[in-house]
Amino acid sequence: MVSHDLRYLQLQVNPDQATMLSGAGLLENFTLVELVSILSIYEDASEFILSLKYTNEESMQWLDSDESFEITGILEQQPGYSLVSVKAHGTISMLIHNNPEIWVQTPTIISNVNGLFMTIQGTTKGLKRFRDEIGNILPPSIKIRISKDLKADWIAAPQLPTRRKEVMELAVKLGYYSTPRKCTQRDLAEALGVRQGTVAEHLQSAEGMIIQSWADQAR
Repeated sequence: MVSHDLRYLQLQVNPDQATMLSGAGLLENFTLVELVSILSIYEDASEFILSLKYTNEESMQWLDSDESFEITGILEQQPGYSLVSVKAHGTISMLIHNNPEIWVQTPTIISNVNGLFMTIQGTTKGLKRFRDEIGNILPPSIKIRISKDLKADWIAAPQLPTRRKEVMELAVKLGYYSTPRKCTQRDLAEALGVRQGTVAEHLQSAEGMIIQSWADQAR
């Protein structure tokens, strides 16, 4: 059996640097765009499933009119959220599509706060080719690294449900996870105006999601 020397490349582009890329309107129209999976690969482009979060319903109209993307299906839609399949024709997407030795994978996220964070897996040769090509498009200040493993400090946290996120953020703020602990679940419950059992349930569920996400991404 042939052993393939596969590595990861992780790319981080801040919002200002990303403005020079095609599809940069994602930063203006969506609060969060997250790659769910690769769906298909065609001759002209690759097709992905994307999770989209936005505050303006007109954001979906923008996506449908932008030349960098072609919506091929809407899998789920709720106020402020859509799960869609798209063919991506943007600059970076096509560099990956035209390089047979690399492929994009999770975590790959576009945020209007943090910009683009992308994970690509492939052969050493393929990743070096991509690094050279992207270097001709973006400024030298962008963060790129190639390694055998996903680096834990770059692993993205999972998106928690709103209420669960509020409880987790308050727990961190008040020192529930400090050593020694600076507050108890009862303190959190009183601050939130809910039962202690509700706080315990939210924390346990959030912790489980974060740990599972870390385990999945660190494999």
